[in-house]
Amino acid sequence: MKSPALTLALFVFIPFLTGAEVTTPPVPLVDFSYAFGPPHRVTVAPPDSGDKTLVDCEPGKVILSWSYDNLLSFPVANFFGPTTQWKLVFQPTIDGQKATQSTWHRLGDWLPGLTAEFPHPAVHTTLEVIGGQRAAIMRVTFTNKDQQAAHRAAVECGVPGTWKGVLPAFVDPGLATNARDALIAGWMARADRVLVVGLGGEEYPLAANILAPTVTLQPGESKVIWFVRPYRIYESMLPELRRRDWAGEFAEAKAIWEKQLARTTRLQLADPGVRNSFYAGLADIFIMREPVPGDYLGTLPGTELYRSANACESAIASVALSQAGLAVEAADGYRLSLDLQNFDGCWAEPQGWGRTGWLSSGFKSWFVMEYYRNTGDRDFLANIFPRMLASSRWQERARQRTRTLVDGVKPLNYGLLPPGMGDGGLKNDASLYGVFLPHNIWAVYADELTLEAAETLGLKAEAAELRQIYTTGRADLLDTLRRGAITESGYKWIPGVAGKTSGSRWGALNAAYPFRLLAPDDELITGTIRKMESKISPGGIPMHTGWMEEGMWVAITLDNLAETLLLRGDSDAVARYLYATLNHATPLYSWCEERGPEPGATKTIGDRQHLWTPIAVVRLLRDMLVFENGDTLHLARGADRSWLARGPLGGSGFASHFGPIAYTLILADPHRVTGEVTLTAGREPGKLQVHVRLPAGKKVTAVDDPAAKILADGETIEWQHPAAQLRFSASVQ
Repeated sequence: MKSPALTLALFVFIPFLTGAEVTTPPVPLVDFSYAFGPPHRVTVAPPDSGDKTLVDCEPGKVILSWSYDNLLSFPVANFFGPTTQWKLVFQPTIDGQKATQSTWHRLGDWLPGLTAEFPHPAVHTTLEVIGGQRAAIMRVTFTNKDQQAAHRAAVECGVPGTWKGVLPAFVDPGLATNARDALIAGWMARADRVLVVGLGGEEYPLAANILAPTVTLQPGESKVIWFVRPYRIYESMLPELRRRDWAGEFAEAKAIWEKQLARTTRLQLADPGVRNSFYAGLADIFIMREPVPGDYLGTLPGTELYRSANACESAIASVALSQAGLAVEAADGYRLSLDLQNFDGCWAEPQGWGRTGWLSSGFKSWFVMEYYRNTGDRDFLANIFPRMLASSRWQERARQRTRTLVDGVKPLNYGLLPPGMGDGGLKNDASLYGVFLPHNIWAVYADELTLEAAETLGLKAEAAELRQIYTTGRADLLDTLRRGAITESGYKWIPGVAGKTSGSRWGALNAAYPFRLLAPDDELITGTIRKMESKISPGGIPMHTGWMEEGMWVAITLDNLAETLLLRGDSDAVARYLYATLNHATPLYSWCEERGPEPGATKTIGDRQHLWTPIAVVRLLRDMLVFENGDTLHLARGADRSWLARGPLGGSGFASHFGPIAYTLILADPHRVTGEVTLTAGREPGKLQVHVRLPAGKKVTAVDDPAAKILADGETIEWQHPAAQLRFSASVQ
C-alpha cells in the first residue's frame, strides 16, 4: 500500500557503496529549511523543575524570559498557569557595534540548552545557556581572531523599557555596596530581587537599566563573561553568588542531563540530524514536567501558554519514556492523569482542562496497557484496573442516552457519547462543541483496553461485562463511521463530525493506529489518508490538521498519518514524513504548535515550544526501528533507505511488548548485510521480521540461517518463534 505523498526535494548526493557498483542515491538531509520565523525557543531548566527559563533567539540577540510563579500555586490540570513576568535581552557588542546576525543550535547537539554564534570579522562570540540547580547560567566566550589589534567586547543586557530592572550603582554610584554587576527588580517584584548578575567583566559602564560587562581582548586572546539568572536571590546575597564556581555549575547542569538520558535507548543511526532529534525530544519531556499540587508531577504541553498538565500529551510522553526504558519516570509523569477521575467514574476530568474531552479515557488506558506490555508489571495493571472499569461503566451509561431512534431510524450519533469539547481544530459547523468521532474512537479504544486488562488479570465476571460494553460500543461506532463518512471524488473519508466536513482532519486515523478498530487497508482508512494528502504544503506536510485551515499542526503528520502508514507497510512515505517534520523544526529541535506553510512563517499559534511534535518524533522514530503488531516484532521496518547504507543501524535498550531488545544491522560490503539480534528469553515474539531496506532497488537474495526465510518483497527476513540470540548474514543484489 503506497502513499501518494509528495517527496521533499531536500537531498544531498553521496556514494554509499564501493566496488563494482557505485551509485549516488539521494540521501535526505536535516537542514531545518522550513523552520518558522524567529524567535526560536528552547526552554532551560533542571529535569522536572518549575524553575523554567524561556530562551528565545533572534538575529543578533538572545532573550531570556521567565515567571517567578510555578504550578504549585495554580489549580491542578486546568488551562491556567503562570504568565511570563520578566524578560532580559542580551546583545553582544564589539568595539561599540551591536551584533545584528547570529546562528543557533542546541547545546551539545541535543541538550536542553543553547549555543548561539555571533559572526564578526575580528571577534567571534559564542553564547551558551543551560538551566542549573540554582540559576539559569549563560557563558559568553569572546575570541579575538585579529592577530594585530586589540578589541573591546561586551554584552549589553537589560529589561525592555525603563521602569524595572535597575542597576543600583547608577542610582547612587557613591555607595560602595551598590552593585555595578547586577540588575535588581526595583519594581513589579520584591524590589531587591536580583534579576541577573554579570561576572568576569573588566569594566561595568553605568546605565540606569543596562548591565554591560566589558573586556579588552589582546590579539589572539579569549575571555569569558558569565551571566547568572538566579531563581531566588536577593541583593544582600550577592557576595555569595559572586563567589560561586559558575563554570563548575554549568558543567554540573550538563552532566545531570547527560546522566538522565544515558539510561535510555542507545540508537545506532548514522544520520546525526535524526539521532539528535530523538534525544532532544526525550530531554524536552523532562523540561515539560514540574511539581503540581498534591505531591504530583505534571506533564505539560508547553512551557508558556500551555504550562499546565493534561491527559493527552502527557500520555504520549509517558508511553515514549516507557518504550525508552524509563519505566519509573513514565509512571511518575502520568500518575496525576490516572488519579484525576470523577466520583461517578468519568475519566475526562470534569474539574480540569479535559472537561467533556471524551478522548481522555482512551489516552489514559493506552498508557496503562503500553506500560504493562513494556514492563510486565501486573501489580501496576491490577492497581489501575478499577479506574478503567469505572470509566467504561460511566461511558456505557453515557452512551445509553443517545441510543434513541428518531422516527424509527438510528440517527448518525446513535450510541455515541454525548456532545463534548473537540479541540485539535475539530468543529461542529462553527461550534467547538459537538459529537466528535475522534473522541468516540478513543473512548471505544479505552473499552477494548479495559477488556484486555480484565482478561489479562483473569477477572471473568468483569470481562464478560466489559465484552458487552465494548462490542456494543464498537458496533455503534462502526455504523456511524460507515454512514457518516464523506464521499468525495470516488472515495470515502472519516470526518470530525459524522456527515459534516467542518473542522480539521485530526484524530480520524486513530481508528487504525493505535486502535485497530478498522483494518489498515479499510476503504475509510485509505480514503482518509488520501484526503489528508490532498492538500500538502510546499515542505511536504499535510495541511489543516489542526486549527489553521491554511496551516499545519506538524505533529499530526507523524502522530496520525506516518504511524498509520507504518502499520500499512508504506515505509518510504514514513521516512519522507519524518524528514519533512524535522525540516519544519527550528535548529533548536523545537516546533510551535501550528504555523503557516512557508519557510520562515510568521503566522503561528499556540506555544512556541510545543511538546506534541518532539514526542511524536521520538515515538515514530522508535517505531520505525522497533514496531510491534500483534505477535510480530518488526525491526527497522520504517528505516530510511539511506540509513543502513550510511552505517550501522539499530540500537540497544528498546523496551517492547516482548521485553528489552537490542539489534545491529551492518552493510558489511556492497553485497552482504550482517545482523545480530538479542531478544528477551521467555518473551520472544511469535514472528520476528528484520527489514533490510537499501537504496537502488537492492534486495535480499539469500540468508545463511536455515531457520529464516526471505519474504516476497525481497526486503524482509522472517523467523517463526525466533531464538533469543540470532546472528545472520544475508546476500543482497
